[in-house]
Amino acid sequence: MRDLDAQKISQDRFRVLALCSVTALAILISDLLLPLGVAEAVPYVAVVLISLRSPNKQDPLLVAVGCSLLTLLGFELSAEGAEVWMAAVNRGIAIFAIWVTAILAMQIKEADITARTQSQMLMGILGNTPTVAFTVDQEGYLRESQGKGLQRLGLPEKASVGRNPLEPPADIKAQTEKLESGEAVFYESRGTHHGAPWWFLNYVTPNTIDGEGTIGFGIDITEQKLAERRMATHDAVTQVLAESTTLSEATPKILQAICEQLHWKIGIIWKVDYQRHVLYLLEDWYQPSSGVNEFAALSQETTFSPGIGLPGRVWERGDPAWIEDVTQDKNFPRAAIADKENLHAAFGFPIRHRDQIFGVMEFFSDQIQEPDEALLQMFSTIGTQIGQFIERENHQRRLQAHHGVTNLLAVSPSLTQASPQILKAICESLGWAFGAIWHVDSQKEMLQCIEVWHPPTALFEEFTARSLEATFPRGIGLPGRVWEHGEPAWITDVVVDPNFPRAPIAAKVGLHAAFCFPIKIGTEIVGVMEFFNRDPQEPDKELLEMFGAIGIQIGQFIQRTRLG
Repeated sequence: MRDLDAQKISQDRFRVLALCSVTALAILISDLLLPLGVAEAVPYVAVVLISLRSPNKQDPLLVAVGCSLLTLLGFELSAEGAEVWMAAVNRGIAIFAIWVTAILAMQIKEADITARTQSQMLMGILGNTPTVAFTVDQEGYLRESQGKGLQRLGLPEKASVGRNPLEPPADIKAQTEKLESGEAVFYESRGTHHGAPWWFLNYVTPNTIDGEGTIGFGIDITEQKLAERRMATHDAVTQVLAESTTLSEATPKILQAICEQLHWKIGIIWKVDYQRHVLYLLEDWYQPSSGVNEFAALSQETTFSPGIGLPGRVWERGDPAWIEDVTQDKNFPRAAIADKENLHAAFGFPIRHRDQIFGVMEFFSDQIQEPDEALLQMFSTIGTQIGQFIERENHQRRLQAHHGVTNLLAVSPSLTQASPQILKAICESLGWAFGAIWHVDSQKEMLQCIEVWHPPTALFEEFTARSLEATFPRGIGLPGRVWEHGEPAWITDVVVDPNFPRAPIAAKVGLHAAFCFPIKIGTEIVGVMEFFNRDPQEPDKELLEMFGAIGIQIGQFIQRTRLG
C-alpha cells in the first residue's frame, strides 16, 4: 500500500513539473520572438502558480529558480526594442513577481499541507474512535455533527444534520456567550439507546473561522463510566462486608449500596430453604418513593423452585443471569406487577461458597437494558465474597462455641452442673434450636437422655418429653449410631431419615438438620451430645471435626472430676 502511494505521488509530481516545463518553454519562445520592452517574463508567474499542484512542497522554489534563469536568458537573446535600462527594469520586476509568488506559494503550500494533515488526523479520529465533532449556531442549537461516536446515539456515523442529545444544556449555552477566543466550556451528556446507557464528555469553544456560533467536540466515555460504577459498587459491598459482623447486619446495607451505586430500583435476597427445596425472600431494599411496593409485597409472598423465575434460574444453573425486559420474559411469574410498576431490566447472581449455593440476589431497573457481561462477571465475584463472609461467620460461631465450652469446663465442678450451660452455649453460638446430652448406661447397654436445652420461647415440649423418656441401643437413632461408630455424625433432615424414631415429632415441631458427637474417655464412649436446627442443612465437616475434639475435651473433664 505504501509503495502504491509513493508511486502515485511520484507520478503526480512528474505531471505537474512536465506541465510547468512546457508552459515555461512556450513563454520563452514567445519572449525570444518579441522585442525587448514588452513584459514577456511576467507570464512566468503562472508557471510558479502551476507548481503549487505538485505534492513536493519544494517545487515552487525550484520552478522560481528556473523561471528566473529563463527571464535572464530572454533578456540576453531577445531582439532589440526599447532602451536597455527599461528592459532591465521590466526583467527585474518580473523576477521580483516570480519570487514573491514563489514565497507566497510556499506559504500557501505549507498551510495547505498543515491543513490537510490536521484534517486527515481529525477525520482519522472521528472515523476510528468514539468521538463526535459538531457545530452550534448563535441560538445555541446543534446543527450538524460527524464522527464514529454518533453510532452510540443511533445516528449515521459519517454526518448528521439537526439536533441530537449532545447539544449543550441551557446553563452551558449561557456560559458560551461570555467565552473569549481560545476559551472552552466542558460538560457531560448522558442517555440511553435501545436499552444501553451512554455518556459523552463534551466541550464547546467560540467559532473563530466565521465568528458565528460555537464548535464542539465530544468523546464517548461510556465504558469509563460503567467501569467507575462497577468499581464503586464493588468497593461499597467490600466495605459493608468489612464493617459487618453478621450476615443479617450486612444484607440490607449490601442491597442499598448496589441499588444506589447502579441506580437500580429494588434489590432482593433469596435464601435456599432446603426442607421445601425452594427459595424464599430473606431481605429486600427499595426507596419508599420508588413505587414498587406491590412488587415487593408479591415477592415476599412468593417462593421459587429451581429453574422458575429469575432466582430459580440462577439457583439451578449456579451462574449470573440477565433479563433485558422482565415484562416480556415468559419465565417471569411477577411480570404483570413488574409492568404495572415500571420495572424492566433485571439481573441476578448466586451467593455461594465452593459448590454450595446459600441464596440468590436480584436487582431491577426502570429501564430496558442490554446485558452487561462485565457487570455480571463482577457480581459473580461479589457472590463468592458474600459466600466467604457467611463461611467466616460460621467459623467465628464455631470458635465461639468452642471457647464457651472450654470456659464452662474450667469453672464447673461437675458435668451435671456444666451440661445445661454447655448445651445453651453451643446452641446460641451456632444458632441451633435444640440440644441434648445422652448418657451411656453400661448395665442396660442403653443411651438415656439426661439433659436438654432450647430457647424458652420455642415450643418443643413434646419433642423434649419424647427425648427424655426414650432410650436407644447401639445403632438405633442418631445417638445410637454415634455410640456404635464412635465418630461424629450429621443428618441433613431427620424428618426423612429412616433411622430416626423421633422423626414424626421432629416434623411436627419443625426440627430438621441434626449433628451428634461422642463424649470419650480414652477409647470408652460415656455419652453423646446431639443438636438440632430448624432448617435442613448440608453436612459441615469442619464443625464435626471440632466437636469430635470437644467430645474428647468433655471426656477429659469427666475423668478429672472422677479423680478429684
